[in-house]
Amino acid sequence: MSPRSILLFFTLLLYGLTASAQYTDKINSNRPGTSQGAFSVGNNVLQLEGGFGFGKEKHEILDTKSNIFRFDYSARYGLLIEQLEIRLNGTYRSDGITQTVGANRQKINQSNFEINTIGAKYLIYDPYKPKPGKKDTVPANYDSLKSWKERYRFKWKTLIPAVSAYAGANFVAKDNPFTFPGDASISPRFVVATQNNWTTTYGGDWAFVTNLIVDKITTESPTIGWILTATHTVNNKWAGFIEFQGQKSDFYSDNLLRLGGAYLFDQDLQFDANIAFNFKDTPSVFTCSFGASYRFDWHNKDEIIEQPGLEKGVKEDESEKDEEGEDEEGEDGDLDEIEGTENDSLKLDRTPFINDFEDDSFREAIEKDLDERRTEERLERERIENEKIAKKEGKKLRKEEARRLKREAKAAREAEKAAIKAEKEKQKMIDDIDAELDKMEQEQGVDDELDDIEKQLQELEKMEKEFDEEEKKEQKEEVKPKKPEKEEVEDDIDVDAEYEKYQREQEKARKEEEKRRKKEEKRRQKEEKKRKKEEEKNKKDENNDDPEE
Repeated sequence: MSPRSILLFFTLLLYGLTASAQYTDKINSNRPGTSQGAFSVGNNVLQLEGGFGFGKEKHEILDTKSNIFRFDYSARYGLLIEQLEIRLNGTYRSDGITQTVGANRQKINQSNFEINTIGAKYLIYDPYKPKPGKKDTVPANYDSLKSWKERYRFKWKTLIPAVSAYAGANFVAKDNPFTFPGDASISPRFVVATQNNWTTTYGGDWAFVTNLIVDKITTESPTIGWILTATHTVNNKWAGFIEFQGQKSDFYSDNLLRLGGAYLFDQDLQFDANIAFNFKDTPSVFTCSFGASYRFDWHNKDEIIEQPGLEKGVKEDESEKDEEGEDEEGEDGDLDEIEGTENDSLKLDRTPFINDFEDDSFREAIEKDLDERRTEERLERERIENEKIAKKEGKKLRKEEARRLKREAKAAREAEKAAIKAEKEKQKMIDDIDAELDKMEQEQGVDDELDDIEKQLQELEKMEKEFDEEEKKEQKEEVKPKKPEKEEVEDDIDVDAEYEKYQREQEKARKEEEKRRKKEEKRRQKEEKKRKKEEEKNKKDENNDDPEE
């Protein structure tokens, strides 16, 4: 049922639509239906709603019959403000299923929570709230003064509903027989609720509630649902309702119709009953439910839900003006008109306290004197007002100038601090680079190695010179003419001497080649060291250039 249907039917019947907050003197229950209205229970109000039901389900295709027992529960609490309500609701269900397997009939019992949800509802728009701060000037018998047509004509603005939004989460236990396999243990639930209230001078009061539901959208089988509830108040104690509920999903789809009523025992306790059935046989459903709602009322202050633009009510000047009425206008109207005119002269109107029989010169003198005095007073008022304005403007300019100077001084200090910090960081970076380079030079010993290479090259050059000198000496010795005695005995060449000479030549060539290789290797190492040193030096120069930029 419309969450507000019951609430509204009591509120509308007994108090109409003039409440300044969502709290009502009579309990506001969502039972006996399943929809929820747009309004909350009221700030600092705890309301418990519950009931039990019995029914049967029959599935023609599966050839099963089920006896159903279900317990519905709900706890609602108005939190912090009139528009906000937190809600815990759910249904515990137990089924006894009888099915036919061949020639045997089996009975299966299963039970679990069919629904278990916690969430919050917030009133987004309320077209029924009064305009705060405005005095009610409508007489008590205003409706009786209207014509029959005026009293019973349809008002289009009543089609504008109150709107609220609900967001919550479903909690499902594992291996739940009433949900689809693989259902998530936690899933979201969203509801948009609208509510229309109609009060008529005949036929009682009506409330119409609509719920649009999006459930379990993060699961493999999301559900789309809708609920339409109409509630009618019969008298101060009784109300009836009719409700149509539909849902569609891959797991289960159905359409249910509910009929029932509620009885108000006192302002905090309500009893209800309803029946529900559907229009298909896979399965067919029929249930009867009975329940009650009880309110713990700790509400001690009605809060006005302000209309945008009227948060502070009507100005005192306007309210005082309405209360003063026409009497003040009659007493001071003429004087206000005279003082409000732009022309200082009183010649436009005859001075009321000068008799008609007095001559014009006397009148003119008095009028002239009044004109002068009033002109002086007006100029004095203008001067004082201008001085006040100038003083105020000067004070404002001084404050602005002081703020500007303060901002500039602060900006200058910050800039100076930033420059000092940048300089320190730059110097620190340079020192770090120098220290790193020194460390690298010390670790690698570049300078010492270069000196050693230089010495080795010098030694090699010296050895080459000595070797060249020895070669020249040997060549000279070979060039010298041989003694005639040896020429005579050329045919008797000593083989051993020739072989020794050949070995000496080979050894000499080998030593020359080895010296040459050593020289090339030393030269290459020296060039490599020089190249590395130049690269480190260039890198150091580049690092020194970057902080300056």
